[in-house]
Amino acid sequence: MGRASALFSSDVPRRLGTLTATERRLWRAFPQGEAVDLRVGDPALDDPAQADRWPAERSVRGEVLAALLLGACPAAPGAVAVVRLTGARITGGLRLTHGQVASPFILQGCRFDGTIDLDGAVTESIDLSGSRLIMLSAYGTLVRGTLDLNDTVVTGGEQAVNADGIRIEGNLSAERATVTGSFSLINAQISGRAKFIDAKLSSTAPDGEALNAGGMRLGRSLLAQGLETRGELRMPGAHIGSSLHLNGAVLDGLGGTALHADSLTVASEAVFRSRGTGEDEQPFTALGTVRVPGAKFGNGLDLRGARLTPKEDRPALRAARIVVEGNLLLGGGLRTDGELRLTGARITGHLDLVGMASPNALLSLHAATAEGGIRDDAASWPNRLNLDGLSYGPFSDYLDAHQRLLLISRQIRRSDGTIGGFRAQPYEQLAGYYRSLGSDGEARTVLLAKQRALRAQLPWWQRISGRLLDLLVGYGYRPLRAIGWAIALLVAGSVYFAQVRPQRVSSEDTSVFNPVLYTADHLIPVIHFGQSDVWQYHGAPAVVTVVLTILGWTLGIAIAGTAGRTFTRN
Repeated sequence: MGRASALFSSDVPRRLGTLTATERRLWRAFPQGEAVDLRVGDPALDDPAQADRWPAERSVRGEVLAALLLGACPAAPGAVAVVRLTGARITGGLRLTHGQVASPFILQGCRFDGTIDLDGAVTESIDLSGSRLIMLSAYGTLVRGTLDLNDTVVTGGEQAVNADGIRIEGNLSAERATVTGSFSLINAQISGRAKFIDAKLSSTAPDGEALNAGGMRLGRSLLAQGLETRGELRMPGAHIGSSLHLNGAVLDGLGGTALHADSLTVASEAVFRSRGTGEDEQPFTALGTVRVPGAKFGNGLDLRGARLTPKEDRPALRAARIVVEGNLLLGGGLRTDGELRLTGARITGHLDLVGMASPNALLSLHAATAEGGIRDDAASWPNRLNLDGLSYGPFSDYLDAHQRLLLISRQIRRSDGTIGGFRAQPYEQLAGYYRSLGSDGEARTVLLAKQRALRAQLPWWQRISGRLLDLLVGYGYRPLRAIGWAIALLVAGSVYFAQVRPQRVSSEDTSVFNPVLYTADHLIPVIHFGQSDVWQYHGAPAVVTVVLTILGWTLGIAIAGTAGRTFTRN
């Protein structure tokens, strides 16, 4: 027995001194990959938060763990050496900086008194689930497997998890993790999934970052349903190889930006929807701006039912120049009083607004494109719109021009953002939509409304001619009105001239005066009936003939313009 103990002692590096009974137990278990469980079976007492009450025999030095992981004890023949330790208090730090760790290590439900330092290390899978840490540093670490932080509590400080440049060949899992301090994954490369389901990430600085994954490259999905953040969630330039799920997440930007994801790329769908149903339903909530300018979504972007509450005078959604390969869904009870800024957005599917519940919002679709059309209902649009430059395919439901024009009337002024601004393009686009359906009458209604809206922007003295043109011929878009006016003027002129006898120009001419033809001579351009060459008036009747001539040319030009539009479909 003494000889076996001596042999065991010779295997332990002298710098570790004498191992405790628990450390010797772990040392013997390691070569076979056997588990060492120090829990007592009482969930309250086994909680790592209560580690200060644990007896000394539940403690293991971090340097002993590091020695095992760095090769001080070889694996048994035919076995896989693994550190499997549960319910221990790890005293001191666990330092594996730039080390080559050939064994997985599973440290579940443990309490770490010092920092876990994995900077530059190459390791197998790491499982710290259910443990309580002060700080995890894994800058530039290569994990040849998975990193499991499920149910982990990191008390941290300004920075709780520093995993910038980490490379994980499997999944990163931090479900239900509670992290106080910044969780940094800048330029991380993860081959599998990253999971932050029901995690709580809190910055300790007023303007700090809860999670910074700028430039991260993820091979599969980012699953963050129910995630709660206090501080900015940053993913600028990140690339997600499959889908992004933030259903039911609550992102609190602490007065600033809730989500900063400029130039984000999501290969499949991105979902910012509610989670659960009925009383358990939790909508996606952003307390601060959601900014995704320049982002690309490969299979749709879903914000149905979201709650967006930006800081005053800041947009709720900044999504300029986004590309959505699929549908952009903004309905289903989405609520905000801020601006939904979709300037220059390109949507290959349809823009879905059905059920949007944001009457006080500003929906800005300046220079946006909805190639698949727009799915909406009359009540879904906000009261303030910027539709200048918006191009779209068909609407899902047909509404007549008067109903669609109510939307254009909500166009904002650029100067102060209030409604009442005029832009020609929304009218032209809507008219083109009706023409594509063969509804030329509805298209003319839209274009007439455009002329009236343009006139309303002019000084009063410049509106006079426009009002006259509108009254006579509806700016040329009401041809029947022009014909009606022509007939009315012809009748009125004929009656008038029948009462007032003209003077004969030449006594040798024997023609008979015809008041109808005389009126037509002055009212109808180009066509000449000869009455005005033989008969003439002076005084008030002469003024009437001039007025008839002017009105005749006005009506003639309007009718010709209408005919031209009909033949060219312009």
